[in-house]
Amino acid sequence: MIDPLGGIGDEPDREPAPQRAVRPPRPTTWALLIVLGVAFAAEALLGRDPAVENGVTLFRLGALYGPAVRDGDFWRIGSYALLHIGWIHLLVNSYALWILAPQLEITYGSNLTLGLFCATAIAGGAASVAWSFQTGTAHLAAGASGGIFGLFGATVALYFRVRKGIPEPVRRGIVRAIALNLLINLAIALKAPVDNAAHLGGLLSGMVLGLAAPLLRGGERPWHGVTRIGLLASALAFAALEGAAVARAVKPHSRTLVGPGVEAKVPWLLVPMRTGVAYLPGVVEAHVRHEDRPLAIAPGEDAVHIGSRTWLRERSSENGTDTAVYTAADDGRGTLVIEFACRDDVCRGAAGEEMVAQIARTARPLP
Repeated sequence: MIDPLGGIGDEPDREPAPQRAVRPPRPTTWALLIVLGVAFAAEALLGRDPAVENGVTLFRLGALYGPAVRDGDFWRIGSYALLHIGWIHLLVNSYALWILAPQLEITYGSNLTLGLFCATAIAGGAASVAWSFQTGTAHLAAGASGGIFGLFGATVALYFRVRKGIPEPVRRGIVRAIALNLLINLAIALKAPVDNAAHLGGLLSGMVLGLAAPLLRGGERPWHGVTRIGLLASALAFAALEGAAVARAVKPHSRTLVGPGVEAKVPWLLVPMRTGVAYLPGVVEAHVRHEDRPLAIAPGEDAVHIGSRTWLRERSSENGTDTAVYTAADDGRGTLVIEFACRDDVCRGAAGEEMVAQIARTARPLP
């Protein structure tokens, strides 16, 4: 066709405007980041200063501690993964999650990626507790790195499964990136105070589950159904463990401490370690025992009436530790002894007096 006014031809067809690449949704990545943020806000609210490590707050909210798990706090093998020790710890783990999780959501799907994180976080917590039992050590542990190492292990497994379809230069680059990450984490493990057992447990379980889990665009294998159910069950189990941690944080329960010839109830943050000894390292420690000796309280001595007994109290303070020893006559059979050492504001003043009073009121000689 010719334009009748001047012979100008038809306007050529315009090329379609380039479409902006649409990123696939990442619900698991965003959900985990939001939950980590909410948990850190709870730490800040309860501990009153998010920049300062607060062992009591971490312990109350569900940090991992082997002796507490032995005493019945089973939920800690999962709940520790949502807690962090300061802003830097949170930001480092959040960045690692942001890098690792989206690719796994594309290949395994969002539901199974959530299951991978939860299953490997639990595996990391269990490995940490097992190592604590084996070595007799006790330390507070918190952080999502058990699950993040699990996602890293799943990424290594994913590369192993799809490597034949990747061009050689790209494959070499991926191998270098994986090796660099392993070297960096090895250096951190050797130099920084991290929970290596939890990291290793998460890494190995992530590699195994990453090999066994079905891919969105892969063929079905006989074991895929079992793996899929296991990962989804792990996500539900992780949620249940966190629910138990929240319930116990809202309403802490006292613990039972059995010493030589005596039994007593101790506050929630005092964890039985061995016969007659309960403590939270660096915060507070209590000893209870029964001694076969009479007790005489002389006039003018510091005596207090707690429960049905009159206790003789001796106090001292040295190197930041306040120590109190309470002794009481046991109906003519001997003497009950409570030793209480405090290194934190949580057990000083009226709070410390109430802790000792709880132990003293419930202390009773064993037959």
